[in-house]
Amino acid sequence: MNIIMVKKIRPDGSLCRKSAEVSEKLQQLNLSDRINRVVFADEREFFSPGLELARQHGVTAAPFFVVEQEDSTQVYTKYSRFFKEVLGHQTSETEEISEIMAQHSDLDFL
Repeated sequence: MNIIMVKKIRPDGSLCRKSAEVSEKLQQLNLSDRINRVVFADEREFFSPGLELARQHGVTAAPFFVVEQEDSTQVYTKYSRFFKEVLGHQTSETEEISEIMAQHSDLDFL
């Protein structure tokens, strides 16, 4: 299994809030070593690797995860689902609601 995490870089060069939060959560839970590669959807660079992956998979918000296995590729746009289904870690209902609300904010779209 190969796991790619896509983080968003804003026009001012800073990491988007949600990408930073999810990265920190992975570190706190000692799960960051399960991510094989991190790429960036850099809003300053139209052909950045993360924006290319977003276009390829029809994703409009970051962060997101691409999980590649021998015979399939699965894209996770909700980190709570990714944590549960891929990493085997349960998130709280409050986190899931917060995530849904954040992904529907105009600020987090690519």
